[in-house]
Amino acid sequence: MKRKFIYVIIAVMAVVVSCKNDDSLGVTIQPQDDEILVASDTFVVESENYYVPAISAQADSMILGEFYSAKYGTTKAELLVQIAPPIDYKFPDETYNPTPDSLVLMMYYNTWFGSSYAPLEFSIYEINKQPIDYNTQYLSNLNVGDFCDSTILMGKRLMTSIDLSRADSVSEDTATVPYVRYKFDQTQLERFFNMPQEIYKSEEKFLNEFKGLYLTTRYGSSTLICFEQITMYLYYHYTYKKNGKDTIVNTSIIYPSNKEVRQLNKFTHPNIEAITACHDSINYIKSAAGIYPKIRIPIGAMSKRIYSTIGDKQLNVNAAEIIVETIDYDSTDVYMGQPYYLLALTTEQFDDFIKYNTIPSATDTTAIIANYMASKGGYKLDLAYFITKYLRNQTVEDDDVIEMILMPVIVETATSTTTGATTVTKLKPLTQLAATTIRSGKNQHSPMRLKILYNGF
Repeated sequence: MKRKFIYVIIAVMAVVVSCKNDDSLGVTIQPQDDEILVASDTFVVESENYYVPAISAQADSMILGEFYSAKYGTTKAELLVQIAPPIDYKFPDETYNPTPDSLVLMMYYNTWFGSSYAPLEFSIYEINKQPIDYNTQYLSNLNVGDFCDSTILMGKRLMTSIDLSRADSVSEDTATVPYVRYKFDQTQLERFFNMPQEIYKSEEKFLNEFKGLYLTTRYGSSTLICFEQITMYLYYHYTYKKNGKDTIVNTSIIYPSNKEVRQLNKFTHPNIEAITACHDSINYIKSAAGIYPKIRIPIGAMSKRIYSTIGDKQLNVNAAEIIVETIDYDSTDVYMGQPYYLLALTTEQFDDFIKYNTIPSATDTTAIIANYMASKGGYKLDLAYFITKYLRNQTVEDDDVIEMILMPVIVETATSTTTGATTVTKLKPLTQLAATTIRSGKNQHSPMRLKILYNGF
């Protein structure tokens, strides 16, 4: 931004010098109305903490656990998980004497957040009330009581993330995916083994018989586990005659929690407002579904000042940016790591993005992605095209403001091999735990502000 302003100043000085030369034909014949006016300005941006009611419950990774931070409060993550049956599966005939061996739940994970050794107790309940509907878009503030009354406890286990990843791996010398393993009791084993063959005719029949699992934690506030896959295995064996001898065949049924069924994450932050509400010089960013900054761009004041400068000339905004300045983390608290991407959306479009994952098209440009820039000490929001288009096409009153919400997101891109153009292929709210603090519009050291460079021609 500073370089752009320097270039503009040099250009203006060059015009002034050229005006002193009587031989300058261009200046002599140029009408005054054709003069290009260049100006710059700075506007303070109001900001506040916006406590997010919910994001989509359909997450790429399934997060379970609880984590407490003295600075950002508590985050608790719970899971509702359906498992898919093998359609048209048939057990061996009774003449082969099929016999159940074990029923095991395997939960695979690559990452976790928090303590590697602090104990975490998780409980597994059967969903026994309302079934999860595949076609419903659930939000992360869903009411677990609608699905499960927590009366059918299928099991519970105490775990630590790093210890279990070592103990449960097939070999410590191989690069196996760490996992948590839970073996159900004989009652559950017999129940699944003796389910009617008819339920394997369709997913609907199976899910009516077994609606799914509710996973929650009852002990521990130092760890969040990010599960990549949850699968249940029913192991059994049967016997057949081969060359006059009994041959035992060990086999299993696999029930994966895949994309054909639903996995829902519930996030709660029970004490977040009480912890963060007392500081008006800073704003907080916390995922998942925690705190997002809400900013107010004084578009009315900007319009009034800009058009008082350029009159009825055509407006073009050369540069308009907000640097969302982050503040160094407190070494006395656990450093969560700041989100890499922020998405700026108008409040009108925020709800649609949360509920339906819909964002404005590229030509609308009301969705602005900013990545963290260490050189800037924060995130740069480039609003040049957005403000140009808004002021050209909207009737603006002096006291009008544009409200935008800055939310941490996951961004994936793809580059065309033919054109070299980069497009966004994935844009979703960040569900993993990340947090940072930023300077607000009331910060005395460096308030949030919008710097704008524009011209009229």
